[in-house]
Amino acid sequence: MLPTPKIVPVFFPNDSLASQLTDFASNLGGTSWWAAATSEYGVGAATAIAPIYLTESAPTTIDDSDIQTWLTGKLNSDDPAWPANDGNTIYVVHYPESTTITLQGTTSCQDFGGYHSDTSLDANHGSAEIAYVVVPRCSSLDSLTGIDAVTGAESHELIEASTDPFPMTNPAWALMDDAHIYWLPILGGGEVADMCAQFENVFTKFAGFNYTVQRSWSNAAALAGHDPCVPVLPGEVYFNTAPELPDTIPFSIAGQTVNVPGVSIPVGQSKTIELDLFSDAATTGPWTVAARDTATLFGAPANLSFSLNNTTGINGDKLQLTITVNSAGRHNNETFLLSSTLNGQTNLWFGAVGN
Repeated sequence: MLPTPKIVPVFFPNDSLASQLTDFASNLGGTSWWAAATSEYGVGAATAIAPIYLTESAPTTIDDSDIQTWLTGKLNSDDPAWPANDGNTIYVVHYPESTTITLQGTTSCQDFGGYHSDTSLDANHGSAEIAYVVVPRCSSLDSLTGIDAVTGAESHELIEASTDPFPMTNPAWALMDDAHIYWLPILGGGEVADMCAQFENVFTKFAGFNYTVQRSWSNAAALAGHDPCVPVLPGEVYFNTAPELPDTIPFSIAGQTVNVPGVSIPVGQSKTIELDLFSDAATTGPWTVAARDTATLFGAPANLSFSLNNTTGINGDKLQLTITVNSAGRHNNETFLLSSTLNGQTNLWFGAVGN
């Protein structure tokens, strides 16, 4: 991780948001949002260096491999416009809306709203690793539009570039632990901002900082039974439902098999498990619990079906969930989600099944 991140904003000519994004970078590092999102991972306050205003035009299309070549070319040549890397530097390159960026077969603003990575300098610069962030100019990100779509994505990537600055060569806070590794394909990533990006109400504005930012995963908050996505929203009472997973099952992911807590159920059979309902303060009433096969989130048919002895409860209650495996998933593994809904707010937890 980067104990004292230094943000270097980079802009192409005539960027209409350059002034606002410079202000965003200059002030985010001292906010309570930044401290809540990063401090438990060893990251301190972030500072911003004067932005780089490029004179060259942005390309119409560019791949990440070409961005790395361009970026290292600037730094290896000791371009005076570019501050040297000091091991805590994050170069944040903002591309205009007219530029399409590709990354390992994916496309900006279709598949991603930003990303971070690392590359290395030449031997004359000690083959040092450098962290960088790429921010395309997307007209929307989920429900966000305009500058909110940009700062929402950029805040996500700055958290991860600070807590996992060298993901390709020296990963840091990069993945959930083995016991929860099956969350990875559900959430689409295992870094701390990825862990919250798919949940409700994670993009927000906080008092004293008038920019949309993303809340991020806190191990400490999760362990204490609070909302794992921090900072907590003002006035929030966190409630959720977690499955008791009685078995140890092999779970296959990315060509590896890991033993995880789960539920062992042969195809064609059923098993009943307990669900624990919890909240960190009294709620306004019972919340509604539902179960769903996560395969259906991605347009695939369900392998699992579910039956609950009751669909509502409050802190301390236990429900009985019967899971039936109707067909085997890939590698004889299936995953499911539990949703807890009250007053329009839904919180999620996940479980795994092995056949």
